[in-house]
Amino acid sequence: KQWYQRRVAITAGGQTGAAVLGGSLLATAVSKEMIVLDADVLAGAILFTCTYGLGKKIGPMVIDGLDKYTASIETTMSEGKQVQIAAYEEAIAEEKAAIESLQLAGDIFHIKRELVQIEIEAEYRRRIKTVHTEVKKRLDYQVELENTKKAFIRNHIVAWLEKEVIASISAEQEEANINQCIASLSLLAPSQ
Repeated sequence: KQWYQRRVAITAGGQTGAAVLGGSLLATAVSKEMIVLDADVLAGAILFTCTYGLGKKIGPMVIDGLDKYTASIETTMSEGKQVQIAAYEEAIAEEKAAIESLQLAGDIFHIKRELVQIEIEAEYRRRIKTVHTEVKKRLDYQVELENTKKAFIRNHIVAWLEKEVIASISAEQEEANINQCIASLSLLAPSQ
């Protein structure tokens, strides 16, 4: 607007002076065949004018529609991206858990090894106890056998000694013993 007002002040041609100047220059260019007006130029001018008019009238509606379509695609892609990010984060968490479980697997292996050692020790002690019990039974049997043998020998010796002592006592010795026993009893008995 400032440019137009400056031109008006310089040319003093009024408000339509610039339009008349432009139209006269265009007419001169067409008449001198600087601009050739054939069917292609007219078709191009009509195509340009229609395209420009449609762009001005329908352009905002198309732009709004394309913006909405782009926003929906962007939202869909963003949702897909968020789903992928969540899936990747979950996979990372699972991998970290797997790493921790692998680290714990070494501890579990050592624990299982210790449990096996404890089971082996328990079985060893059970077997030692079984052997101890069996050896004790056999030793007790041997002691009982020895005691039985000694008792048998002692009883046999006592019976043999009694038999020999009785056989060695003569009838006079027996009567002397009986008289001595009666005398001892009479001494012990109270006097009447």
